[in-house]
Parts: sequence; structure tokens; C-alpha cells
Amino acid sequence: MKAILGIAFLFYFLALSRAQKSTKIDNQMQSDASSMANVTKRLSELEGRLEELEKELRAKDKGTSIIFSATLNKNGFVGPFNAPTTVAFTKIHVNLGNGYNPSTGIFTAYRKGIYFFTFTAFLNSNKQMFVSLMKNNDMLVGVWDSYTPDGNDAGSNTAIVQLEVGDNVFVRLHEEKQIYDDGAGYTSFLGFCCSNCKKKRNKMLCLFSNILLLVHPYK
Repeated sequence: MKAILGIAFLFYFLALSRAQKSTKIDNQMQSDASSMANVTKRLSELEGRLEELEKELRAKDKGTSIIFSATLNKNGFVGPFNAPTTVAFTKIHVNLGNGYNPSTGIFTAYRKGIYFFTFTAFLNSNKQMFVSLMKNNDMLVGVWDSYTPDGNDAGSNTAIVQLEVGDNVFVRLHEEKQIYDDGAGYTSFLGFCCSNCKKKRNKMLCLFSNILLLVHPYK
């Protein structure tokens, strides 16, 4: 009789242990299924957002002009710094296409094409001025000036470059150099995409009209 009870108890214990394991497995499977559902939902949301961004980029690429013009919104000197520094031109006159970021001073191309850039730097101290127009890590053109007795010097330079999507263009103030503005716009940075005009006979008209818009941004 004891042997039969012992065997019965053993079977009961094994059945109970198996049931507990089965419950744990079911719970784990439910948890995994819930996690997978969350991952799938998140991926679906990301895919939707990516499609929206792609639509926005295609819409911009089809018709939006890319033109910006900005000056230093500062009354005083910028620099000298111990390392090369990107100049942030925060007073915006025009920024069609929003390619220029006034917080960072960097223009980012979201359309492949030919671009026109120019900048002007001003200084009225006994420091030196060395400013460059940069494309990513490459210097395109620059201006340099040493101290002169009158103490008021300015320089400008221009570049026309081919940009790929994601290329950055910005003005760099080199280490231990200085520039100045008093809010009058002596130091400036502007650019535009000039490769939208497909017909040859319209290219010069396109370029000229863009220049007029930059000169008269409040028309």
C-alpha cells in the first residue's frame, strides 16, 4: 500500500512540475509575442515616418528654390579662438529651402547641383584676419588680412562648386584670428543653387534673378 501511495505521489509531483514548466513556457511565449508585436509596431511607425520624409525631400527637390543670405547678428568681435571655429551667421535675410542652419552656421545640400557661395569678413583691430569657405573638410577659398594703421579692413571671396546631397558648406574662422561686426552686416555669408534652369537660354536669367533676390531680400 505504501509503495502504491509513493508511486502515486511521484506521478503527482511529476505532473505538477510539468504543469508549472508548461505555464512558464506559455508565459514566456506570451511575453515574447508581446515584445515582437511592439517591435513590429515600432518598425511600422518608423517606416511611415521614413516615407513622409522621402515625400518631403521629393517635394523640396521638385520646386523649392535654395537661396540663403545671412550676416552676423553681433555687436563686437568674434575670436580669437584656440582652434578653427565655424562662424554662425544668425541674422537671416532669406533662407528659402531651409538649407542653412543659423544655429551652426552650416549650409547642407539636400539637392545635388551647382552652387554659388560668397562671403565677406571685416576687422577693425590690431589682430589678424584669416577666414575660409569650407566644403566639408576642404578649403575652397579664403581671405587674409594683417594689421594696418587705419585698422579697418574687409575681404570677400566667391566659389562655384558641385555639391552632392549631404555636403556641408560653411565659413571657418582660423585659430588666433578675429572678425568684427556691429550689426551693420559687414561680415556676411550667402549662397544659392544655380543648376535648376534646364534650358541654356534661361541659365543666365536664373542666375541674375537669384542675385537680385539676394541683394533685395525684402522685395
